[in-house]
Amino acid sequence: VQTCALPISDLTLTSGFIQTREHNAVLHVTLDRADKLNALTVAMYQDLTAAVQHLAERDDLNALLITAKGRSYCAGNDIQDFLQADPASRDAGKLSPAMVLIHALMALDKPVIMAVQGNATGIGTTMLLHADLVIAADDARFHTAFINLGLVPEAGSSLILPALIGRQNANRLLLAGDTFSAEEAERMGLIAYRVGVAELETKAQALADKLAAKTPAAIAMTKQLTRLSDAAIKTQIEKESVMFAERMFSDDTRAMFAGFLKK
Repeated sequence: VQTCALPISDLTLTSGFIQTREHNAVLHVTLDRADKLNALTVAMYQDLTAAVQHLAERDDLNALLITAKGRSYCAGNDIQDFLQADPASRDAGKLSPAMVLIHALMALDKPVIMAVQGNATGIGTTMLLHADLVIAADDARFHTAFINLGLVPEAGSSLILPALIGRQNANRLLLAGDTFSAEEAERMGLIAYRVGVAELETKAQALADKLAAKTPAAIAMTKQLTRLSDAAIKTQIEKESVMFAERMFSDDTRAMFAGFLKK
């Protein structure tokens, strides 16, 4: 096994909450803000995007593995960041740092594996739609949460989820605000593999190693053949971004954010 020390020398990360290492031609990226359930800040999105772009430029790295420390995979976007956001930053549907990350994942022609434990909330669930394979522990729970905060879907989820798991199941997440268990997610096709909690790390590592060992050109072409139209997803993300910004800066939604923080 070939592993380099942290951080990777030519990859500059600034948030302090994203860790990276290399092994067996895999770039392993870890969300490391466990005390906040790995809620994502602007700086973390920027670090994640930098890591994805770094991988795209490395001929000696063939796969991306994203994992998280602590009892939850990702609690979604940091609500404090939402409250502090400048309305001008989202004028005319300008992409948020989160959606810049999603675009980077979409552009990547190398396999993306995400390993989920505990709660995956908001973008913690919708980012999974841009992985090639998702492996989840038995304790994983999937919840988009947007509707409960007065928000609308993002990351192309309003297009991808109905195509992936059916309109009724998509609306359980996006309209009813339901939470899916790992068992439900596996049955619906939201995740590829379900494993025991203690097995997640080793199984995810083995899966990433397996994909990294395959022919890169064939992997890239297969990704192109099996995914939905990038153009359609990008168009949907643009629509979502306009509506998301409208809702995010509305008085009622900002009151919900403030109430959430008080809890």
